[in-house]
This record gives sequence, structure tokens and C-alpha cells, in this order.
Amino acid sequence: MASSKQYLAIDLGSSTLKIGVFQLDHGGALTLVDYVLRDLGLDPNKEQERFPFIVETLQSVVNEKRLGSLSANCSISGHYAFTRFVKLPPVDPGQIDQMLGFEAQQNVPFPIQEVVWDYQLLGAKEGKDLEAVIVAVKSDLVEQAHAALAASRLSLETVDVSPLALVNAFKFNYEQSNDCVLLIDIGAKSSNLIFLEGKKIYCRAIPIGGHLISQNISNEFQEPYVAAELLKKGKGFVGLGGAYADPEDAAAARISKVARSVFSRLHAEISRSISFYRNQQSGSAPQKIYLSGGSVAMPYADLFFREKLNVPVEFFNPLRNVTVGPAVNRSKLTSDAYLLGEVVGLGLRRMDSVPVEINLIPASVTKLRENKGRTPYLVATVAVWVLMFLLLVGSSFLTLDKISGATGLLQADFDKKSQLAASIARVDKDLATANREAGAVQHLLTQRDSWPELMRVIYDSVSGFKGLWISKLELDYEENGHDISVTVVPHDAAVPQHPVPGRGRAGVVPASQPLNVAPKGTVLNLSGFFEAAENGTSGDFDVLENFRELLGKSGLFQEVKISQQEVVNRQDQIALQFTIRAVLKESKQVDLQP
Repeated sequence: MASSKQYLAIDLGSSTLKIGVFQLDHGGALTLVDYVLRDLGLDPNKEQERFPFIVETLQSVVNEKRLGSLSANCSISGHYAFTRFVKLPPVDPGQIDQMLGFEAQQNVPFPIQEVVWDYQLLGAKEGKDLEAVIVAVKSDLVEQAHAALAASRLSLETVDVSPLALVNAFKFNYEQSNDCVLLIDIGAKSSNLIFLEGKKIYCRAIPIGGHLISQNISNEFQEPYVAAELLKKGKGFVGLGGAYADPEDAAAARISKVARSVFSRLHAEISRSISFYRNQQSGSAPQKIYLSGGSVAMPYADLFFREKLNVPVEFFNPLRNVTVGPAVNRSKLTSDAYLLGEVVGLGLRRMDSVPVEINLIPASVTKLRENKGRTPYLVATVAVWVLMFLLLVGSSFLTLDKISGATGLLQADFDKKSQLAASIARVDKDLATANREAGAVQHLLTQRDSWPELMRVIYDSVSGFKGLWISKLELDYEENGHDISVTVVPHDAAVPQHPVPGRGRAGVVPASQPLNVAPKGTVLNLSGFFEAAENGTSGDFDVLENFRELLGKSGLFQEVKISQQEVVNRQDQIALQFTIRAVLKESKQVDLQP
């Protein structure tokens, strides 16, 4: 169970949820107590499904780690935010808010009442204009983040954007220098370019990321997006180009060329951004480059940028000055460190001072805090007046006239306090409504628990074997003593009509349409393919048998049998079909009540 002194840092990424548990010791040192990286399992093209996935994944982690009731700082991806750097003439400090409010109305490409915005002064050198950064995010996105945390019983304290969280993490861990450095953060849907030069900061978001590589692989191989993502992670690397020979694996060679093409587009945008920074922002050319983000894990990414930009390149380590708690797996943390930049930047927000203190807290949270702070004073005021009334009534030394006069005064004051009490009642009603909405979300997630558990077991079992994937799930269930069959087929699954590019894994995609039936499913039939051996004479039957045994050990099934197993019919056949019949334990049978 988490300590009351601990707090959370949550980065709501496009494809990954990153959570860090932090604590400040008595000396003000930052300690990483624990961390979690959880893939949302979401196709970035399906943006409308992102919020339910975040709610479900966050609640799963909070329950698993017992993190409920903690306060949290969260960040939103840079491509959702509008960021503008402006210069202001030297003015009286009292006029800065007014001037930046005018700048926000002129520059933000949305009605100002539809966004949450904030600004940060970046300081000014002698004789130069004052610099500031304005950040704005659509209000509904920030409210969604608040709702996601509220559904997991977390208290939202700060809302930041990922590029500026990275700025705080970098300045905390690396010595300040007047030389320009460039931090390249390559995420799923976009890349953030962060220029740091002394006290000068400049950020730019580019809509190129790892998702584009997966999408191009999907088009190249005519495979579903999930399969393309697995191919990228399993065989992908950035092609070296030039005189370097291609790898013997034909699929890996094709993937490397796709990755190099996307990285080349990113390099062109980086070169343009460097020119803009030097010419329009009066900056210098970067002397060193740091890499962060999930997509920089692709092999040879650092070599690509080193050759293209001709400057030293290294991976960003946001934990250089952070104490690591004893419960953290240090060997795993070593390989994950470059992914935790935003999380560390959010963790630093509890310190007395950080370089950038943007806070895009939603209006609903601000109003709730104001009402919560005002309520004790209102209650105390009413209590004092009631006590005075009782004292006046009970006093035997007052005449009837005095009592009547005092009663009139008290009545007038009571009427005023009644209006305040009505305001408090409205606030309580709003809180009750919010609690009902959170309860509705909780109830919906509870109903969905059985299906995600079944899908997780199948996905975890499939992911352990190369060259095996599921194309169809068929659930048999009984209603009034009759057997009924319900088939769940991924919308993008199909029998392969062309050679499969090497040994890989394909994910199981849940059906998009709800099953409007009520009985319990008893038998799960899994149909799919496993890759034939390279000589084309026999199938890799050990893979299928091991997969069957792993399903049997999952704890969900009382019996797992291979009911169909295709054999090699021709030399060029590269995938063999199979069907496994798995009988669910009575306690694990899926209740399909909608």
C-alpha cells in the first residue's frame, strides 16, 4: 500500500500509460519509489476510443499497486497542446497578465473560453525583450484527464504538457551550459523538438512518430496494424543505407527501408526547425543531441542522427540525480530509463521551484477547491450565529422588547446564511452528480472485467511464441439446455494469401459489436495459423503443443485439446491452420449479460 507521503506522476501518452510513484525526503531529494509502463493496446487511428482505454488501464494499475486516494500530477501529449513563444517589451510587472491574456486571445486558434491556458515567463537578458511561453489545451481533453483520475480515486493536482515536463527533467539532471543542446523525443504520434540554450527554451511538435512507421509497414506487407506493430518491434531497425549490406531476412530488410524513410522525413523537419531556431529565435546550432521516447528504441536510431546531423548523440537519462527506491527493479529500470523523462519532470513539480511551472488545471477542479475551502467558514459562521441566538433566548436578564429586537436581527442574518446554505446544497448536489457518474464508469468497467481477463490470457499465451497467431475466436454457450455458437472474428483478420514475413506474432482484436445474449459461455474454440518450418516439409508442431499446454496452465480452462491440425500439402506452404478447443472452468465461464 502506498504511503501518504507519496504521490503519482502520470503521463497520458498516445500509446503508453507511464506512471511513477515519487516521494520527497526531509532534505528535499526526489525518490522514485516505483514505476509502471503499460501499453494501451490502442490503434492511434482510433482516437475516439482512447479515453475508455485510459480509464480502464489506469484503474487496473491503481488497483494492482494499491495507489488509490493519492494525489497526482499528469501530462498531456505535446501534439494536443498549442504552444507559442512570444516576446514582450519591458513593462511594469502588473501589466504582464493583461498583455499575455491579449496575446493568448490573438494566437490560440480556438475560442479562448473553450481552452485551458497558462503562461510561463522565461526571463530576459539586459536590453532584450521579455520572453514567455503560452500553452493552451482544449478544455474537454483536460476534463477527460480529470475524469480518468477521479474514476480511480486519484486527486488531480497539476496538469502539464509533455515537452515542458521534459524541460524540467533535463535541467534537473544535466549541468546548465550556454551551448545549445537539442532533445528529440520521438513518441507514437508525434515528435517533440526541445532546444535548450542557457535560459533560452524553444519547443516544436512534429506530426511524425513511431505510429507512422507501423502504418507504412502495414501498407507494405498488407497486414493489420497490430501485426505491423509486432513486426516493427520484433524485426525493425533503421536501415543504414549507403554501402551497408541488407540483412539476410527479407522481411527485416523491407522493414528497415520503411523505418529509414520515416526517419529521413523526420530528419528533414529537424533540419528546418534548426534553421528556424537560429534565424527567427536568435539561437545557435545544437552542439549535442539527446534522444528519448519509445521510438528511439529502434536499433541504429542514434547512429542515424549522428551521421545525418554530424553532432554527438546519446540517450537521455532522466534519473541521473534521482534516488531510486529499494523496491524498483534496477536491471529493468536501466533499459526503461529513457522512457521516463515526462514522469520525472512531473515528479519534480512538488519541489519548491522548477524552471517551468505551467498548470492547465480544469475549471471544474478549481471550482471544487474554492467551494471546499469556503465551506468550513460558512459552517462556522452559521454555528456562531445559532449559538448567539441560543444565548440571547436563554438569558433571563433580557426584556421581551430586547428579545424581539434581537430575534429580528438574527432572522435577517439567518436569511443571509440560508442563502449560503443553499449554495452549499448546490455544491453537494454537484458532488453527488459527479460521484454518480464515477460510479457509472466503475460499474461499466466491472462488467467488462471478464472479457479483458480472457483476452489477456490469450494475448499473453500467444505473445510467447513466434510464428503463431489467432484469426478467430468461437464461443459455445448453453441457453435453456441448447448449444449455441457465437463467433468473434477480428475485423482485420484474414487467412494469409501471401508469404508471411518471417516469424512474428499477431494480436487478438476484440469484436467491435456487443453480444446481446445472456447465458454463460462454456467452450472457447481458437482458430489460427502457425508458421511451417523453413524446409516446407513439416509444421513446427512443438510450437502448437507448447501453446496448448500454456493455455492449460492459465487457470481458466479445465481441458484444452487440439481439435484440428493441418499438415503440409505443398512445398511453398508457409502457414498451417489449427483449431484448439478449450473448456472453461465453471467459475471462469464468461457471463455475456449486456
